[in-house]
Amino acid sequence: MNKTVNKVQQILFIILGITIPTSIAITNIVISALALCWLIEGNFYNKISAIKSSKWMLCIFALIALYGLGILWGDFHANTTWQFQRLALLLIFPILATIDLKQKTIRNGAFAFLITTFISAVIALAINCNIILVLSEYLPFINNDWGISAFIKYNYHNVLLSLAFTLSLYIVINQKTKYNYILLLFIAAYALSIFTESGRAGQVIFNLASFFYIVYYNRNKLLRLVAFCLLLLSFQFIVYKTTKIYKNRLDAVSNIIKNRGERGEGKIDDIRYVFVKESLNRIVKKPIFGHGTGSFGSIFKNEVKSGHIFTTKTTPHNQYLYIWFELGIVGLILLLLIFYHQIRELFNKQDGIHRVLLPLSFMFLMLVDSYFFIFILTIAYIYLYTIYSRYQSE
Repeated sequence: MNKTVNKVQQILFIILGITIPTSIAITNIVISALALCWLIEGNFYNKISAIKSSKWMLCIFALIALYGLGILWGDFHANTTWQFQRLALLLIFPILATIDLKQKTIRNGAFAFLITTFISAVIALAINCNIILVLSEYLPFINNDWGISAFIKYNYHNVLLSLAFTLSLYIVINQKTKYNYILLLFIAAYALSIFTESGRAGQVIFNLASFFYIVYYNRNKLLRLVAFCLLLLSFQFIVYKTTKIYKNRLDAVSNIIKNRGERGEGKIDDIRYVFVKESLNRIVKKPIFGHGTGSFGSIFKNEVKSGHIFTTKTTPHNQYLYIWFELGIVGLILLLLIFYHQIRELFNKQDGIHRVLLPLSFMFLMLVDSYFFIFILTIAYIYLYTIYSRYQSE
């Protein structure tokens, strides 16, 4: 029985690499099936022992518990149910961490994710270059929302492209896989797609990962270091001059930074500037335990008059501010401890300096949105962390 369940888990893990870049609904089904197999498999004593021995998993449970306690303080908890729905995603971490995945499954899962993301990148490029129409014109079951890029929203797609780009670099440079030339083709497609759509977070991750590898492999070779840095800058300049979307987004961000959040006379301040300013103003009032679970949206809706419309589900587009606002410095420390212990775990492995790019990249992403509570990107990070922590050289 257990052997059959484990075989199903191997298959589901690989399928997850296909569904993450393409369908939130099917990803949800696959995750539910994996959780069911995990329960049917049993062997809970060993699983609990593995969880207890992992500091970052204990920090996840501590963060969830603190959110539970956060209901006891503060005056607003309208978004509590939604919050716990997002927190439930974090339980996928210990499930994937305690499944007995074969090395072949880990490798096939990685390539399933990279191949599917490559396909979505090619489709997005074809759409952005007006070669084909958006997929909803051909496939009615695909969401026809304007923000869809290939299969999912452009800002999520852009991040997945950057994570696929970083994983491909890691495999090519450090693992010496026999599919190097295929992965180089993937990398080119990822890069082109990243800079022909509106998502900015993925573009920054692309630049940070590229800069890291340039510095790491040329740190003792000044001329090569300068040459590769100039090559990266040249690529940015060409993209800026030839891609209207990238130019407009970069110019908009530059103007907001120059004007300290002001968008011009008669215009309301940039919403991210408002989030930072108003959040910090309220964090200092309750810095230790915060305003309570599910309080952020209600407080902004009732108290902040900035010209923007806020609802009870509003978030500050910054994971650190979000948790600090609701759970105080205690919650923020727990969040940081999760990633601290994950970074330590990855760093102590072979090629550890390269593996830690995943949690470091995600920590940066959490500066620009609440990605730890966004379904498809939370699942993507959990999935990729499983690969990064268990992937071995061929």
